[in-house]
Amino acid sequence: MILATLPYVIGLAIAAALFIHMGHIDYTPRPGQLGPETWPRLAIGLMAAACVFEIARTVLHGKTSDEAAAGAFATTGEMTGDEPTFPLLLVGGILLVTLYAVLVSVLGFPLTTFLFLAAFIYLGRYRRHGVIWAFSAIMTILMSILFLRIAYVSLPRGIPPFDRITDLFLMIPGV
Repeated sequence: MILATLPYVIGLAIAAALFIHMGHIDYTPRPGQLGPETWPRLAIGLMAAACVFEIARTVLHGKTSDEAAAGAFATTGEMTGDEPTFPLLLVGGILLVTLYAVLVSVLGFPLTTFLFLAAFIYLGRYRRHGVIWAFSAIMTILMSILFLRIAYVSLPRGIPPFDRITDLFLMIPGV
């Protein structure tokens, strides 16, 4: 059982060290805005909470998550190999994410995100066009609000003429 909790104890120690290190960022605080350490500290806190949860679960139940998953899988039966696999969809998804990372600085966050979401859904073989485009638009707006108004992250504007699209997008009330 000690061996099963060791990775989580190490993860907890790393989280503690990172949390302390994040408190030593030098910056000039602005009234009414979160500091640059806020979001990393939140993520590190969630990492620590996951480690504590796994340690407690392993100590109380005596099983690691891998053993529990293996036990659940064994009761449902073995994979027969008849399940369809889609390696080209996987490659397509990887290419789309890579293309997004390259194009976001050129086209700007709003346009690239909108097109990426629509393309990714089409790649996943969903074909209700109105739903796809509406979902892409709504999610782009919500993510922009999250990043710009809540997390205070500066998003890529894009290069001319695409920066004009970003300017128009930012004129939406609330964004």
